[in-house]
Parts: sequence; C-alpha cells; structure tokens
Amino acid sequence: MKVSELAGETLERWVASALGEAPGTPYTTNWAGFAQALERHAIHVAPMPGKHYQWCSVVVGKPGGRLPEGRGGWMEGPGPLVAVCRAIVSARNGSEVPDDPL
Repeated sequence: MKVSELAGETLERWVASALGEAPGTPYTTNWAGFAQALERHAIHVAPMPGKHYQWCSVVVGKPGGRLPEGRGGWMEGPGPLVAVCRAIVSARNGSEVPDDPL
C-alpha cells in the first residue's frame, strides 16, 4: 500500500511502529506530543500555496534521532497531523508498506 494513501487507524499503527512506540496514540486526530515531535525529529510541515494549500510534510531528521536523516519524500495530507504521520512512515519505511498493518 502506498504511504500516501494511509489513513485512520492503519496510519496510526504505522506511525507508532516507525517511532518505536506502542499503538494507541491518536496521532491523526489529537496528538498531544505533536509540537515536540516536530522539533525532536526535525519535521517540516506547511500548507503549500502551489498545491491549493494542501498540507505537506517531510522528515529532515537529526543526527542520532529515531528517524533516518534525509530519507523519505514530501508527503501530503488533508491536515498537518496526517501529513506529518505519512512523512514519518515514509522516512522509516519508504513510499510503500505491506497491506496488512503491523
């Protein structure tokens, strides 16, 4: 399955796996640690004017961080949480993941 198509609980399970955390955090709807994750993993997220203000995100990564540096492309989402979640999964797993969630 393409990471760009992940959504809902399936996306949340993949994000938990990518971050090495147990499933259960509502990453796509109410992620309490969202701002800290952006800083901790050097994640960029913004609405892109050239894409009709679609939210886009990319993981830059930091040396010694839990996510690989400079891996994964820009990912889109209907809001910042989904865009960041897709970017995290992409940084860890590439542009596609198995159809069965972890």
